[in-house]
Order: sequence, then structure tokens, then C-alpha cells
Amino acid sequence: MKRLAILLLILSACVPDVDVDESLLGEPRLLGVRAEPAEAGPGESVRFVALYAGADGAIDAPIDWAFCTARKPLAELGPVSPACLELSHPALVPIGEGTEAGGAVPREACRLFGPEPPPAEDGAPAGRPVDPDVTGGYAQPLRLRVPGNDVDSVALFELRLACGLFGATQAEAAEYARRYRRNVAPEITRLELVHEDGRTVALAEPAEVALGEVVTLRAGWPSCPESDACGDGLCGIDETRSDCPDDCTAPSSCAGAERFLRFDVASRALVADRESIRAAWYTSGGTLEAARTGVGADDPRTLTENTLTVPESAGELAVIVVLRDARGGVAWREATLRVVQR
Repeated sequence: MKRLAILLLILSACVPDVDVDESLLGEPRLLGVRAEPAEAGPGESVRFVALYAGADGAIDAPIDWAFCTARKPLAELGPVSPACLELSHPALVPIGEGTEAGGAVPREACRLFGPEPPPAEDGAPAGRPVDPDVTGGYAQPLRLRVPGNDVDSVALFELRLACGLFGATQAEAAEYARRYRRNVAPEITRLELVHEDGRTVALAEPAEVALGEVVTLRAGWPSCPESDACGDGLCGIDETRSDCPDDCTAPSSCAGAERFLRFDVASRALVADRESIRAAWYTSGGTLEAARTGVGADDPRTLTENTLTVPESAGELAVIVVLRDARGGVAWREATLRVVQR
């Protein structure tokens, strides 16, 4: 009988530091989950895609997916209710099997995990709403059962919920609803390699590197405007359909570090923030200088770099970069490096 390993891995966040080299691809494992769209409301359909990869890169896997509808008890110290980590439980709503799955966000999501008053349980008084995260958002947990040769594991993914506000007046809530723009996942528009001699190669196709060469890996994303302007094709937080109909009639957002609106409870004000962008790097050989890189919310750069020391043996290397924005949007790209003698 297979055993089950409980991995408290919140896949919308960065992987915590551990003693092993998490950037080295070996046995297949789950590296990320992408939600399309990246933010959704109760009853809306969402498609999920998992990145399951090993030494040879991304592969298919019979991952079992389920929404978890169990609220975390007040005394529970973990990130979710223990019911979310079970293989089978009435609180788990199956949505498919494979590296892709899809389903409608539970109708009660904003009551269970958001700012709305939660339902009473077993005749007890209703609990308090969930506190928002540092970006002012809420999350619907998903349980993923990931297969293994001898041990299956459970991982968690958090889908950002499109809910209202907690602790706001009617006027504040109305302004937030008018100005808030849902998150759009980042897009990796550049993935390239810089050789020691300064040559830059786009990694759309396999690229050759020399034995023991030290190369720079670079991932980039679109530049998002620092302020809103009618006619730029984006409906920002300071634009409306009446003021900027060309931008906001069919709103579109930027697939980079977006500006977003957050309600600051302490000052009771709506605050404009910008997303940070973080990258997790993986390779099947050689040594990466850092497992994770990125830019902060106040950093205008639209790229992040890492250094790879190529191994001293010929062959092929898989390189994967997983990009995450501050509101849980995820993107990834994979490349192949051919290590040759020169």
C-alpha cells in the first residue's frame, strides 16, 4: 500500500529554504500551478495547469485535484484546515485528474475564505470573516494529490478570490468595486542566455554551452505603466468606462508588475500598490547561483537574472523558470541547453 507524504507547499508562494538544493531537478515533483484566470469569483470557471517536472523537464502526471471547502479552525496553526490534506473528505470537491483540470469556484468561497460573514456551524454562532493577506486579497485552497513511486504527496495551491472588502463602509466598498482590477498572471516574454563573451541567445530553441562555462540566465516580462493614461489600451485603477471608454469598455490589464488597489484598514484608505515579481529557477545539472531571484514592488526593472555554472560533462540540461507575482499569478518557461566540448 502506498504511503502519503503531507507537503505543506503553498504553490502560490515561494518555496521555503531547506537543506537540500531545491533548484536541482531530479525525481519528478510539482513546481507550480497556473490558474486561468489568475483571480476569480464564486461560481466562475477556472482552468488549472500544473508544472510537474524532473531531470528531463516537464512531464504529464495523474494529479488528483479538488477544491477544499473547510474553514481553518481558530486553534489550527497550519495554513489550512486539516481536512484539506485528506485523500477523501466531504469538504473536498473533486475537479479532475491530470496535469490540467478545471471547475467552478465554490459558491460559498467568499463566505468560507473571504470577507463575508461565514455560515454558522453545528448551531454555534457564526465566526468572523477571514483576514486579508498583505495585498488585501483572499484565497480559495485547492488540494493536489501528486503521485510517487512509493509515496504520494499532497500539495496546496491558493486561487486568489475576487471578493469585496472587510471592515469597509458602503462608500469605500463601492469605490473599491469601481476601481479594483483583477489580477492578470505575469507573462515571460524573454528567456535568454548570455555567454561569458557577451553573446546573447534567445532560449526559444536549444542552445549550446561549453563545459564548465559560467552563463547568465535572464527572464523578462512586460513593462506596466506607472500611472494611468487614456488611450494606452489598459484600464488602470484611476480610469473608468465613462472617463476612458476606449480603455475600459473591454478592460485589459498588463502581464507584468501591475498597479493594484488595496484597502488599508489602519488608515481606512484605498492605497495604490505595485506587484513584486519573484522567480524560482530549476536545472537538471550544473549549479545555480540562487534558487530564487526577482524584483521588489518599488523596482522598475522588467527582468531578473541568475548565474549558471555549466557541468564539466557533455549532455543536455533542462532549465525551468517559474515566475510569480505578488497576487498569486504564475507563469513558466522551459529551455534546453546542450553542453558541448569546445
